[in-house]
Amino acid sequence: MNEVKKQEALENIELIKELVLQTKKHIGNYGGGWICIVWGIFSFVGVAGQRLFIPHGPLIGVWWTGLAVVAGFVTYLITRSFTKNQPVRAQKDYRRYFLLFWTPLLLLGYTLAIFIAANPSLSKDYISIVILLVVSTGYLTIGFLFYRGILFMGCIGYIGSIICAIYFLEYSDIILGALFGFGLIITGLFVNKQWKNI
Repeated sequence: MNEVKKQEALENIELIKELVLQTKKHIGNYGGGWICIVWGIFSFVGVAGQRLFIPHGPLIGVWWTGLAVVAGFVTYLITRSFTKNQPVRAQKDYRRYFLLFWTPLLLLGYTLAIFIAANPSLSKDYISIVILLVVSTGYLTIGFLFYRGILFMGCIGYIGSIICAIYFLEYSDIILGALFGFGLIITGLFVNKQWKNI
């Protein structure tokens, strides 16, 4: 490799580092930490409501969907608040990227949940396992690209989901809800602290 190609390769590496750094700043500056905290609370409230107040059956789907709508709206308010001083294009881009990332994963999770619910031979307890495996995929993707802390949480989610499916299926919603609830809140606090140091 000649000197010109080496220089080009180094410049490309620096450009990639700068892009990752800018994305980390955007995640923190656009309320990414607070979004994690909101969805952590969503996990706790969802499982608590399902266990304490909602009878088993179709109402559980309504409960989780309603909570997801509320958490999604709060997420929108957070991004709107954190991006209000940004150019309009940057605001739209951030919201679009967020939706393009999470919407296909959530659709996959809901589709698999419907298949499980429609199949009488499968335990409905597998729904929480499937949803959290799908969500873990999102965290793994974000973790590989930006934050190792989120990557760790994605790995824990996968491993925890498999262990719960094999040994603790009846209590999987409680275990995984607590795991993801605490994990998201800790990640949110980590992101909020980290972006200030970038």
